Amino acid sequence: MDYLSDIQPLEQDGKTDAEIAAFLSAVTPSPILIADLENFLDFEGLAKRNPLTGAWEGTLPDEVTNNAYGLGLGLAALFSHINKPRSVHVDTTVDPWASSAHALLGGLLAAGLITAAQYDDFYALGGGHSHDATAQDVADARTLWQAEEALRQAEEAQRQAEAEAAANYSNWTAEYWVQHNSTIAPILDGGTIDNAGLVAALRSLADSIEGA
Repeated sequence: MDYLSDIQPLEQDGKTDAEIAAFLSAVTPSPILIADLENFLDFEGLAKRNPLTGAWEGTLPDEVTNNAYGLGLGLAALFSHINKPRSVHVDTTVDPWASSAHALLGGLLAAGLITAAQYDDFYALGGGHSHDATAQDVADARTLWQAEEALRQAEEAQRQAEAEAAANYSNWTAEYWVQHNSTIAPILDGGTIDNAGLVAALRSLADSIEGA
């Protein structure tokens, strides 16, 4: 679970750590194909289409009708989506489908309308759960990122300070040679010994350095 890619966008949307953990625990790496979902419901004996009427039959459609466990609306929304001719997948990679599916599957499991294995197999259709996160996991990921970011900033500040120091030293030595070449070098390059001139040039160089 990466703070920048997984947590920060949800954090910027105003979600709490608990809400972020719930979402990250609900999403799958890939959408669930409608064809795969229909086959799953049929093979597991949860719901199938009547070969003559095309109507849904089975345990889950019965809950839509009877709403014995208060899951009828959620199941009705799911079957309505499946029935749409242009629907090709249930996009459990994003909200609202990820959270809706997570809540519905949790309710079906709690009501005993599906087994724990069927719960897992449903999510396997989308590649499994992307994360199994708690609010504390979210907080820990943020804390770790903040510590790493603080270290990165400190290292960057150190690099900038070292670069500035190196630049200052380079400028300092360059300025010295400018002054040297304008005061001392002419004396040394004169071809004769001129102690008085050299002393005067050195004093001039010292004055220019002190006055800088």
